[in-house]
Amino acid sequence: MSSAVLDQVPHIVSLFPSLSDISLEDWSAEGIAIVKFQPSHVIEEGHFLQHAVLLLEGTVRMFKISGSGREVTLYRIHSGECCPLMMASILGESEYEASACTEEPGVALAIPVYVFRDWMDRYKSFRQFIFKMFAKRLIIMSNLLDSINFKSIRGRIAEFIVQMTEDGATSLDMTHGTMSIELGTAREVISRTLKSLENEGLLRLSRGRIYQIKRQELKKYIEL
Repeated sequence: MSSAVLDQVPHIVSLFPSLSDISLEDWSAEGIAIVKFQPSHVIEEGHFLQHAVLLLEGTVRMFKISGSGREVTLYRIHSGECCPLMMASILGESEYEASACTEEPGVALAIPVYVFRDWMDRYKSFRQFIFKMFAKRLIIMSNLLDSINFKSIRGRIAEFIVQMTEDGATSLDMTHGTMSIELGTAREVISRTLKSLENEGLLRLSRGRIYQIKRQELKKYIEL
C-alpha cells in the first residue's frame, strides 16, 4: 500500500465505516490508490471498468444519453458514496451502463476490481453497504421514472425549482439547456413552460437565470 493511501485510511474509514474491518494486509493489496480528478472529467458508457471508485470528496453526476442524443440526469454521487451502476457492472463483469461526469474537483479511492470482488465476498459490513447503495439509488431511479412517465412537465419544473431553492432563495442560476438535462426533456419544452410560468407572474426569466421565484405559489403545481 502506498504511503498516500496509508495516511488516508483513518479518513477513508470515517467516510466509509463499512471498511473498518478491512485488514492491514488487505489494504496493502497492489493497485489501491488515491486519485484526484478535475471538473468535467467524463467516464463514458460502455467501458469495462478496471477499478471500483469510492468518492472521498466532490460530486459526480450520473447520466444516460438516448439514441436520439437526449441526455437525462439519473442521480449524483457525493462524498461517502459509490455508484451502484458502477458496482453492478464490476460484479456482473459487464459494460458500464451509464456515463459519469465530475462537477467539481474531487478525490476518490480507487480499488482494483479483483480486490473489490474479494472484499465483497469476505467482508459482510462492506457487502451490506454496497447493497444499501443499490437500494437507495433504486428508489431514486423509480421516482425519476414515475416523474417522467406520470407527472406533467409543469409540475416537474415547479418541483425542481422548489427543490433547488430549498434554502429559501428567490433566484436560480441555470440555463434552460441545463434544466432540460436534469429533467430529461427537450430544451424547447422547458423554455415554453418557464415562459408560461413567467406570464402567470410566478417567476421572472433572464439569460441563464430565474429570479423573483414565488416558491409557495409554485408548490401548488407539484403533483404528489
